[in-house]
Amino acid sequence: MNKKFVVLPIAATMLAASIAGCSKASNEPSESTAPTSNTAESTAPATKDPVTLNIRLFGTENGMYRDVDPVIKEFEKRTKDTLNTTLNLTFTPPADYGPKHELWIASGEDIDLFNPWSKDKFARDGALADLSEYFNNPKYPGLQKAFSEEYINDNKMNGKLYAIPLTNAFMDMEGVWYRKDLLTKYGMKDISSYDDLYNFLEKVKENEKDMNPFGNYGNTAFFKLFTDINAQQLEGNVFPFIGGSNPKKNFVYVQIANDGKSVAGVAAYGDPASEWANINPKYGLDYLMNQFNQAKRFNEFIPADTLTNTTGTGKPVAAGYGTLNGFTGEEAKQKALDPNAELGFWPIFKNNQEMTPGTQSTDGKAWNFIAIPASSKKIDRAMEFLDWIFSSQENNDLFTYGIEGKNWGPVGDNQWKIPDGVDPTKNYAFPAFELTWNPNFHRIPAGLPEQIQHYYEYQFKPDTYKKNVLAGFTFDQEPVKNEIAKCSTVMDKYLPFLLSGFGDVNDNLSKMNKDLKASGVEKIKEELKNQINAFLAQKQ
Repeated sequence: MNKKFVVLPIAATMLAASIAGCSKASNEPSESTAPTSNTAESTAPATKDPVTLNIRLFGTENGMYRDVDPVIKEFEKRTKDTLNTTLNLTFTPPADYGPKHELWIASGEDIDLFNPWSKDKFARDGALADLSEYFNNPKYPGLQKAFSEEYINDNKMNGKLYAIPLTNAFMDMEGVWYRKDLLTKYGMKDISSYDDLYNFLEKVKENEKDMNPFGNYGNTAFFKLFTDINAQQLEGNVFPFIGGSNPKKNFVYVQIANDGKSVAGVAAYGDPASEWANINPKYGLDYLMNQFNQAKRFNEFIPADTLTNTTGTGKPVAAGYGTLNGFTGEEAKQKALDPNAELGFWPIFKNNQEMTPGTQSTDGKAWNFIAIPASSKKIDRAMEFLDWIFSSQENNDLFTYGIEGKNWGPVGDNQWKIPDGVDPTKNYAFPAFELTWNPNFHRIPAGLPEQIQHYYEYQFKPDTYKKNVLAGFTFDQEPVKNEIAKCSTVMDKYLPFLLSGFGDVNDNLSKMNKDLKASGVEKIKEELKNQINAFLAQKQ
């Protein structure tokens, strides 16, 4: 999910809502079918012609979405006399969504809203509608209020808005969740360092023979542990590149000069120390080696089958990588396995631990987007639907949390909870990051530990964030797309070993570097350097 996904970064096709009318084959606003009159009594909002919007999202049933049809029907009921819009919503499993959505767009399939994983490519190919005119536009007051001019501009491509940015915060705090009840059992203090984490995992390994101390995160057990991207970018002016949707696949580091006017150094994984000489070692070579060496140190605590991303021998785990938004879900999962489970959360980045203002690096870009194909005949109607979603907290809540009183209830001004007696495993679920997330609309789960609540509040504060020196830069990968594809394959081969601590670090890096060079990494480095220098020059 933008992961952002972070979402990162989501299921079998669900039954579409029944179609209640035909769509107008026009991109112009639909004219009212209500009778006209010159009398003063004719002040009711005009009802639009019926239209069906075909929406494609990604997800797995009972994984990312559940019991969505009643909410769709509730929306249609509420807006029958205004929008008069039927939603034909289809989910596709994430494993299939990428290739399928490429085919949908290439074939001109009848789609009105979808999540554009390949948005840059689609935009270059002219496959996406430019939606700039719908924002900062009083005709769409919901969109005007919810999306600031700066937010929209940060997410434009070549001056046009081809995909609507969806995020409620420019981070999902990353860290380690851990079994706090076990920590108490061993008489240990809350985790606040990697040494604390190591000592806890060691105790689990010694005393809990039926548990894996640390769970695998896919086939790269530690993922972002042992790194600090915010300090790296804001303090060090060092930026990792080329990972695409998976930041751990970044294999090129770029150092921006202290004056912010040019690239001072570029190096790739496994390059000799001489090529890292112009990159601040605290956030360059030393930083990288510490990450991999720490993974090696912690390797004894992860499942033996991590590299194959299987079941972890079926054992429960005492800790794992997680995000703040995933905390309540992880807590429910652990309590289902052990009713005595109590979870704690330790942020792995220093600024998050201290909740310091102005220390969360951002380029203002969202992690997730929704777009409209240029071929859609219902662009205005689709935008009116989105305007409705972002017009009020009540409208936004409907799709985000479900039907109030049935699926959820408000607590105070900005919290929410599942009603008593409702089974969370059967309750409404929806991947809000694909449709409804926005900085103006967010709620915090009720009943959280006080510290977790403070973390949520921190990541929703605007003054938490600071634009980094490369905010506004987008690497155009087209000139080196073949080389990037080849290098990505190399990363898939070696990264699981490095991020999970298997094998010799230097040997893996050496082999990786040889394969990266054979795949064209030097061309990528040069293209990246040239594009960044051109970007920095035009900023002056």
